[in-house]
Amino acid sequence: MIARWQAQELGVSLSGILRRVASGEWLRVVAGVYRAADHPRSLRARVREATLAVGRTAVLSDGTAAWWTKLVTDFPSQITVTTSAKGRHLRSTPGTRVRHRTLDQRDITVVDGLRVTTPALTVLEATIDVGTSVMDNALLLEHVTLDDLSDAHTRYPGRIGSGEARRLLAAMESGARSQAERVTTEIFRSRGIDGWKANHEVCGHQADFVFEESTLIVEIDGFAFHRDAKTFQRDRTKRNAWIAAGWTTLNFTWTDITTRADHVATAVSRQL
Repeated sequence: MIARWQAQELGVSLSGILRRVASGEWLRVVAGVYRAADHPRSLRARVREATLAVGRTAVLSDGTAAWWTKLVTDFPSQITVTTSAKGRHLRSTPGTRVRHRTLDQRDITVVDGLRVTTPALTVLEATIDVGTSVMDNALLLEHVTLDDLSDAHTRYPGRIGSGEARRLLAAMESGARSQAERVTTEIFRSRGIDGWKANHEVCGHQADFVFEESTLIVEIDGFAFHRDAKTFQRDRTKRNAWIAAGWTTLNFTWTDITTRADHVATAVSRQL
């Protein structure tokens, strides 16, 4: 993949570019962007095409940047490119969303020869396209820190999705488990699910929500990055104790309670 301006910087004249296109050596993807004829149009090639088509200031962002940098595995429904350039001359490939804004240089890096947003800004913006799990996983795998995320968020207070990011960051910084339990309580109350006790002991172990009449326990996993091997083992030990005593346990994640509230309520109601 190569853009016209890149080829010219490498010493290939406009006539040289046209000769390569005429001979079939290069294929014109969009005005000013070319692909070697023997190179397959893979997903990665499509992303390069989309980014080069927007121009020199283009930066791959949002869910596409998360995919490119392997923070997520699923390819996004549309490619997102951010640029500081404006005007009718701006080009893009079909299926590409172009966002106009000026990024701080601290939020731009290069991965596999392509300009992309840095992990912190990528994670913040990918939560809109991908969901809150991308933030949880990035923290768990130590691709970013809470400080990284907060700093990036502060630099773009009015960006798309800033409200959701602010809520997530506040939940993490104040203690994810307590926030997760408050959200779950609201789900139960708003949907008329009653008969539960919060933070109640069963078989010598603390449970998040207990429905004694139905011998049902609901556990909220919270954010994965708050968990460690000791916590993981403790959770398995108490779950086994509950099952052995005849209790049914339903586990839900932060993503479940914040984006799939109806699913959570339905699962609990059916079990009751």
